Amino acid sequence: MPTLSNYWFKETDFRGETTFLSIQHPPGSWAWINWPNIGNRHSTLTWEREDREASYDLVNLLNNPLVLNLIDSNLGEAQRTSALKVGWIARKHLPYSSSGGALDLFLRLSFNFHISTPWYCSDADGHIDYIIACYLDGSSHIRAYVHGWAYDFSGGTICSGEISNRLSAAVPGAIGTLQEQLNVFLGLLASRQFDMFYYLPGSADHSGSGTTNVDESVSLALLPR
Repeated sequence: MPTLSNYWFKETDFRGETTFLSIQHPPGSWAWINWPNIGNRHSTLTWEREDREASYDLVNLLNNPLVLNLIDSNLGEAQRTSALKVGWIARKHLPYSSSGGALDLFLRLSFNFHISTPWYCSDADGHIDYIIACYLDGSSHIRAYVHGWAYDFSGGTICSGEISNRLSAAVPGAIGTLQEQLNVFLGLLASRQFDMFYYLPGSADHSGSGTTNVDESVSLALLPR
């Protein structure tokens, strides 16, 4: 059955903590959502989802030993200290400049890290982000590429310059490995054509209500032909 989903975001531009409510309904029938008690929210999205929709919870999908081991092997002296988070981010909030629609959505793969330093420096903690752009090619196949990267950290004191230099080499140096894994994943869908793709908050539930954080958890949804 089709699904009517409504999402209320804590921040403007579809960001942050998100309250959602989804209801399924028979095709061709009326459906509505009336939920006035949404608290302090500053943007909203309503989506009528077709019953042919196929969705993939990206957080659950990518937090597997193969992907995590590949990430860890490319970090050098840094140690990953969190699970992989896969949220969305609008172009206007990217950590680097990018031309195009201000609210075009990208995927953000991110995780926290820790770097130990010599005794005369404080340790450093931060996060690394990889920005992913998805698209349908001329044959209606789903594709993706690494659009950009960023990192941020605190600590390090007089070692912070050296930490920045090493991260500036290690983070973009892992893009090739990440791109290979994107190609492998999307290669599983290579024989299928799609009319549309879009992102949905959290695990793309078809019924019920709850909360999630779209900065850290979204699903990829596809409409197959």
